[in-house]
Amino acid sequence: MAITICVATDDHWPELARVDGRGFGQTYTQEDIDRTRPQLDLHRFRLALDGNEIVGVAGSFAMDVTLPGGTTVPMGGVTWVSVSSTHRRQGILRQLMGACHDDIDARGEPVASLGATESAIYERFGYGEATQRRLVRIETKDATMRPEFVPPQGSVRFMSHADAAIAVPEMWDRFRRLRTGEVSRDERSHDLILGVWSKPRGDQSEGFFIRHRDGYASYRISQHWNGGFPEHELTLNEMVALTPEAHAALWHNLVTTDLVGVIVTSQMPIDDRLPYMLANPRAVRTVGLNDGYWVNVRDVRVAFGARTYASADRLVIEVRDGELIGKRYAIDGGPMGGTCTLVRSRPDLVASHASLGAMLYGGVRPSLLAAG
Repeated sequence: MAITICVATDDHWPELARVDGRGFGQTYTQEDIDRTRPQLDLHRFRLALDGNEIVGVAGSFAMDVTLPGGTTVPMGGVTWVSVSSTHRRQGILRQLMGACHDDIDARGEPVASLGATESAIYERFGYGEATQRRLVRIETKDATMRPEFVPPQGSVRFMSHADAAIAVPEMWDRFRRLRTGEVSRDERSHDLILGVWSKPRGDQSEGFFIRHRDGYASYRISQHWNGGFPEHELTLNEMVALTPEAHAALWHNLVTTDLVGVIVTSQMPIDDRLPYMLANPRAVRTVGLNDGYWVNVRDVRVAFGARTYASADRLVIEVRDGELIGKRYAIDGGPMGGTCTLVRSRPDLVASHASLGAMLYGGVRPSLLAAG
């Protein structure tokens, strides 16, 4: 039977949730199904149907993303992408991604982005690796803050979940406008994230929240008593610091938490200054480096024309593949802003569609992509 692609509806929802759970190896309880439904705009989701059976899913969230210079543009946050194992190698994923991209384009969102569960999948669909995630392990016995970074007493306090529900959205919205590549979160997203952080998970405790007047952190703890020699593991879910003072105060609170022997997180930025704030920088161990956000530039002129550039210059890029094959774009930019136009000029750089996504946030040098 031929595969058909359709827009998801509420009638599809219970099965859609089960298909997603099966694809990602998790079980949706009825509580999960009821709680998750308000988070999704099903008009943005596309389904692959074999008869009446859902065999593939792809959707997106409406977001804004911050570009270099602090400008934000609309973005389609691609999510819930899976194809049933019984229907692989039939071109279903390509159909779903194409339908999802068509919807993003129709909504006037110049950027699509996703976090990939498997990093080898998305380059062929025009996505480039634009950011990286640093997996960190901190031995607290070695993580003594240098005296000049020790905060005043009382600068950090615990928050209840109710307090976090008020403080976190406001601080996140301020923070995400300061960091290239960060995205907006609506009220429904915050409700979902805070709910996940708050509940116990596996052998971990419920989520705890601490705050500074200019930041917050969320974490869990796994107990390891070791016969009376406690060395608990603290997993940092997220830290947001709007000022250097907040950053130092929150980290000082975490590395001095009683009974904790190690802190682990996949949320520390590549350029985090914590190692330079410690007497022993080696206490912060980078144990892994994974891909972060993958970006697909849907409208090159809008996306590259909306950001700023470190120096004033002109660069002509020709796209060698994908939907934009043969098109040439002239980027004229500088610290005050830029423009991007279609031209016929000789290109300075010939790049893949995916490479445009890798370059958009400014964290990947074109010379590195060319060398690779």
